[in-house]
Amino acid sequence: MPLQITIKKLKTKIECRAVYGTEDVTKARSQALATLAQSINIPGFRPGKAPANLVQEKIDTGRLLEETVRVLLPEAIRMAVNEHKLSPIIPPKAAIEKEDPLTVVLTFVERPSVTVKGNKVVVEKKEVKVEEKDVEQMLQSLLQEHQTSKTVDRAAVKGDRLVLDVRGEDGEDKPIAGSEMKDRPVVIGSKMLIPGFEDALIGLKTGDSKSFPLKFPEKYHAEHLQGKPVTFHVTVKSVEEVTLPELTDAFAKEKFHAESAAALKDRIRSAMKEQEDRIERQRREGAFFEALLKATSVDLAEELIEDEFQALVEDFASSLKEQGTNLEQWMQKSKKTAKDLDADMRKRATDRLTLRMGMQQLIQDKEITVSDEDMQKAIKEMMEPLEAGKRLELAPLYAKGERNYEQLKWQKMVEKVMEEMLK
Repeated sequence: MPLQITIKKLKTKIECRAVYGTEDVTKARSQALATLAQSINIPGFRPGKAPANLVQEKIDTGRLLEETVRVLLPEAIRMAVNEHKLSPIIPPKAAIEKEDPLTVVLTFVERPSVTVKGNKVVVEKKEVKVEEKDVEQMLQSLLQEHQTSKTVDRAAVKGDRLVLDVRGEDGEDKPIAGSEMKDRPVVIGSKMLIPGFEDALIGLKTGDSKSFPLKFPEKYHAEHLQGKPVTFHVTVKSVEEVTLPELTDAFAKEKFHAESAAALKDRIRSAMKEQEDRIERQRREGAFFEALLKATSVDLAEELIEDEFQALVEDFASSLKEQGTNLEQWMQKSKKTAKDLDADMRKRATDRLTLRMGMQQLIQDKEITVSDEDMQKAIKEMMEPLEAGKRLELAPLYAKGERNYEQLKWQKMVEKVMEEMLK
């Protein structure tokens, strides 16, 4: 009896039942025995040269059956795909249903039906503004890089830089761990230390000592000190007068290679605008993906989710290995259980598949394409910064039809969709 194949279409997948004839099974079993014999050591015979009956005695029947099915599967998959015009998007799953006659059930998953509600995803665009006060603040930061200072013999005023020895004591006059500092520079008015500390330094001279009570902020970075009273004891090692340079056209040209002070301000304003535009673009892209995920409706087969889940777990384990750790250590550190990780990964797998399917549907609905010329241009731009040897090494991977080529093409189509959707 020749191989017989029947298919049954289910909601999210196609079930294919392959029934094998005795002759096909016998041939496949012989081939399976020959393969397994390579790993069987039988005294008096070289690997793979022992008689089939002796090899069979040494091999578990279940293992032999699995290898036999592995030999038979390619033909069944080929026939199912060709005769029934199937388009699987992941390798089919196989399960032995019965041994006589040998019956194997193959589960194929094709691309499911996808809808994106309204066929559009709208993300609000916010107007990006750069405040003049922010430009001035950035300008002051640049000028501070070129400030000068000199030691003065007078009482400290706002803007002066003091070098201090500091220690802090709690409400019971006990030293606070980590509060003792030697030769700590502090600029009065910089607001780098807790409120009240810098103001308490005004009027001090070199050699002066002072003790003053304060309270740590309620949102202080060290939780155990939040809202706690503290008494600081400071000794002034030196007082320095800090002078910022005057922003003249000559100074702007010499230090920042700008035509004038006004041109330097324009450059700062432009750079800040570009940064704000990038931040807004990233915000809109994130909002777009969230909206697309919500707008996409797709019924995913469990086999598809499982395949994506396994890929995510492997990628995560590989990433942890590069960091010198593993899943078990990560779970201990993050206080996550295997169940927590499984649930998180499965949700991520489902969301990632849904998002990918939604993007594919948008690309199809909007008839987004990337020409061969565009691909060659993209590949050239990607390769240009690399050394000649590296370019030669990577070139075959980006030949048309290769995996890297198709991944880059997908990336370019996604970019086109984003450009259209986020105008």
